[in-house]
Amino acid sequence: MGEPQQVSALPPPPMQYIKEYTDENVRKGLAPKPPPPIRDSYMMFGNQFQCDDLIIRPLESQGIERLHPMQFDHKKELKKLNMSILVNFLDLLDILIKSPGSIKREEKLEDLKLLFVHMHHLINEYRPHQARETLRVMMEVQKRQRLETAERFQKHLERVVEMIQTCLASLPDDLPQDDEPSGATAASGAPRLKVESMDVEEASSSCVGVPLDRNATVTKRDKLWDKDAAMCSIIDEMT
Repeated sequence: MGEPQQVSALPPPPMQYIKEYTDENVRKGLAPKPPPPIRDSYMMFGNQFQCDDLIIRPLESQGIERLHPMQFDHKKELKKLNMSILVNFLDLLDILIKSPGSIKREEKLEDLKLLFVHMHHLINEYRPHQARETLRVMMEVQKRQRLETAERFQKHLERVVEMIQTCLASLPDDLPQDDEPSGATAASGAPRLKVESMDVEEASSSCVGVPLDRNATVTKRDKLWDKDAAMCSIIDEMT
C-alpha cells in the first residue's frame, strides 16, 4: 500500500486560481464560477464550524469552563486574569526549581492555558465594538475630506467671480456694441461695421483666387495658443 496522501487544511496557492481567469477564458465564459454559498457546516483550519454559529462563541459551547460570572465588567475581569497569570507563572517557576518532574507542573500549565483562553475570549468580545469604531472613524475622515474639498472649491469659485467682476469693471464704457444696426454711426460720426469672428482657414479658403498659406495659419494659431497658455499660467498663480 502506498503512503497516505496528506490533505492540507489551507486552500491551494493563489496562482492555481489566477491562471484560470485569463482574458480569453473570461470572454468565452470558461472562467470558473464563484463557489456556492455554504448553508450548513464548513471546515476551516481543521475545525468544523456551523453557519449559524455566533461570531464569538460562548466558552461553554467550546467545552471550556467559565471562570467569570455571566454579568461582569470586562476591564475588571481582564485585570484579574492578568494578575492570576502572573501569580501562576511564579508558582510554575517555583515548581520547576524545586521538583521539575512533579505532577503539579502539568497542573500549573493547564491553569495557565485556561487563563490565557479566558483573556483571549474577553478581548475578542471587544472586536464588534472595535469594528464599529473603526467604521465610524473612517466615515468621519471621509466627511472631513469632502467638506474641505467643497470649501476649497467654493473659495476658488469666489476668487474667479471676483476676477471676472474686476475685469468687467475695468472695461471702458464706450465700447462698440455688436447688436447695433450695420448703418449705425459712432460718436465720431464714422460708420461702424459689424465684424464677425472667422477662422483663419475659413477666411483663407473663402477668398477666391487667393492661395492658402498653411505656414501663416499655423504661426497665427501657435501665437493664439501661447497667449492662452500664458493666461492659464497667470490664473494658476493667482489661485
